[in-house]
Amino acid sequence: MTPRIVTVTLNPAVDVTYRADVLHLGGTTRVSDVRSRAGGKGVNVAAVVRQLGGESLVLALTTTRAPDEFREGLDRLGLAHRLVPALPAVRRTVAVVTPAGGTTMLQEAGSPAATGGEAGILDVLRAELAAGAGAVVISGSVPAGMGADVPAKLARLCVRHDVPVIADVSGAALREAARSGAVLMPNEDELTELAGPGLDLVAAGAPAVVATLGPGGATAVTARGAWRARPAEVVTGNSAGAGDAGAAALAMHLAGSEVDWPVALADVVATSAAAVLRPVAGEIDVAARDRWIRAVKVEEM
Repeated sequence: MTPRIVTVTLNPAVDVTYRADVLHLGGTTRVSDVRSRAGGKGVNVAAVVRQLGGESLVLALTTTRAPDEFREGLDRLGLAHRLVPALPAVRRTVAVVTPAGGTTMLQEAGSPAATGGEAGILDVLRAELAAGAGAVVISGSVPAGMGADVPAKLARLCVRHDVPVIADVSGAALREAARSGAVLMPNEDELTELAGPGLDLVAAGAPAVVATLGPGGATAVTARGAWRARPAEVVTGNSAGAGDAGAAALAMHLAGSEVDWPVALADVVATSAAAVLRPVAGEIDVAARDRWIRAVKVEEM
């Protein structure tokens, strides 16, 4: 049975990616290619889940105004969605990708969410959990006007429905989610900010902590053990969305029966690296991922 992965994006975006030979700070940069698509971390996760052969559903806030560029972008991507109008406008993010300089990100904070946005997204998630979900991924930032505890509330709702949930959030939202029953997926800086190693977080109630380390791979800490996975080779390109691709891979494993953590961690690293090869977030090089997943080195910690 194809797993159904539900993603939650509280602060969606319209993602714009510019490719250039070089970025001239304080000068003029000539853009060789530009792409625009509906974005936000949960949208990227949903798109990669589909490439991995799963079924995905995007739950997100969106604008209360027309036209709705974000909704139209999801339709163009062919991603199933349920949206809660609660934002004056959907923010834009810009990624400038150069061969030598990597990816430079420009991210708007986004508009404050209207009253009712929290209740709306909780109601939609509750309905989708009742309809059946293999796993849920809660990703990205929390808009102004909405409490930092909302991702934790969403995660607890998933736990009450016995559905595995990943919290890929940061800052105060990550601290709130640390005891929600969610699998935590911080990057290295976010893990340090939590002021505790993965084992402490697992002891405090997190089912697992999967820390993404960029080119260094990833680690996983669970009650059953701890592992580190290193990529098969160094990959250069567009790193925007690599973590989202890893979250998609992990969600597919959580949606199964018993998780084989070394296998799952190898998939996280290979799928993240495969995203770097693609020009925009939300895409992976499937052939590269399939090749690398067998070559990722996983060691017990």
